[in-house]
Amino acid sequence: MVQALCRHVSDDSPTVRRLCLRGLVQMPSIHVLQYTTQILGVILALLDDSDESVQLTAVSCLLMVLESSSRDAVEPVLLNLSIRLRNLQACMNEKIRANAYAAFGALSTYGTGPQRDSFLEQFHAAFPRMVLHLHEDDLSVRQACRSTLKCVAPLMEIDGINALLNTHWFSSDHRSDYEDFLRELARQLTQHLASRVDTYMASIIQAFDAPWPVVQANAVYLCSSVLSLSDDKHISALFYNQVFDMLVGKMSRSTDAIVRATCSSALGLLLKSSNANSWKDVRLDRVDSSHRGHEPESARRL
Repeated sequence: MVQALCRHVSDDSPTVRRLCLRGLVQMPSIHVLQYTTQILGVILALLDDSDESVQLTAVSCLLMVLESSSRDAVEPVLLNLSIRLRNLQACMNEKIRANAYAAFGALSTYGTGPQRDSFLEQFHAAFPRMVLHLHEDDLSVRQACRSTLKCVAPLMEIDGINALLNTHWFSSDHRSDYEDFLRELARQLTQHLASRVDTYMASIIQAFDAPWPVVQANAVYLCSSVLSLSDDKHISALFYNQVFDMLVGKMSRSTDAIVRATCSSALGLLLKSSNANSWKDVRLDRVDSSHRGHEPESARRL
């Protein structure tokens, strides 16, 4: 029966593909355990399906299977599952998005053995987006992100971040609390994960164009918080001008009040920061370099 169902998961009909997968995971648990490797292979393939209903079934079934799967069955596909789930975390379908975040958290159970380093890298890649979706419009996504962060963040082994996930700021649905959370998280990142801040920043800046206005606003605030707290001149040189210009542009052009308001607040953070003078130096250095580039050769020799 298992082989017959597996043969039909590539059927032209999305309904057939979906029902075949349902049939595989609804077998008696003893058979699911026996065929976990094959079932995970089917799920892995269908997470990339072109039909959203099949993708939703696949990620939902993954959550069910992970409740009882052995480490031996999951570890060979842990990395590929992580990558597929990260892709689904940007899906417009909120049910897929929520389940993809939840399944990533469930995978963390298997990310503590030989695959720890590889899984941790996947988490670092997913981390900024997960933080930004902690305060999005859909409640199920917010809850999934909270649960997953609590599951996976301990792998980072940073006491300050673990403590932050136990605060009122983290569990609150109020925007002011969330912004306090982002501010403290930015402090932890600049102090304890400085080597990853440039990668995080690049990911956060991408979210300035997210299809959800509230996520855009979240990205604006987190990005500005990191810049205002970082003492790393390399980070300032890389991102300050870009972020400053983007904030000014979004504040004047965005049709969403939450984005405009957050841009205004974020600009205030940057301008009030103790790092403001160093950023001005960065901008002046660029201007000076530009001017020197346009000087005649004879003038530069003097």
